[in-house]
This record gives sequence, structure tokens and C-alpha cells, in this order.
Amino acid sequence: MKNSTILVGNILIIAAIALCVLPFVRPQLFKRQDILVIAAFLIAGINLLLNGKYLDDLPQFSLIILAASAVFYTAETMRLRMKDHRKQ
Repeated sequence: MKNSTILVGNILIIAAIALCVLPFVRPQLFKRQDILVIAAFLIAGINLLLNGKYLDDLPQFSLIILAASAVFYTAETMRLRMKDHRKQ
């Protein structure tokens, strides 16, 4: 379980960093609400990187499932924004 929490923690932190770089690379795709997603990814990622010291196994598993769905949601949102931007 610890390996998966560290892996998901790293993925969340990398996703947060990628979203932080987005305004510099493609500013038209960055929205204000992305700041909340960045903060959530960082908090969850750091929490998981601490090897779940403050979490039991069930909340860790729930956080991993929630993090995975959030990353897929963010990727899909970015894909749709790019598609809309290309149409304009």
C-alpha cells in the first residue's frame, strides 16, 4: 500500500506543477478555478508522500481513488479546452 501511495502522491504533485506551468505555456487554457485544483493536488500529494502517517488504510485508499478521478477529470477538462480553443 505504501508504494501505491507514494506513486499517487508523486503523480499529484507532478500534475500540480504542470498546471502551475500552464499559464506560461498556454495562458488561454488556464482558468481561475485551476488554482483550487492545484492546491488540492498539492495537499493530497504531500499527504500521500508522508506515507499516510496521519491516515489509516481505508482513508488512504479513498484518497487514492479520489485523486485518480481528479487527475482524469483535469486531463479531460484540458483536452476540451484545447479543442474549444482550436475551433475559435
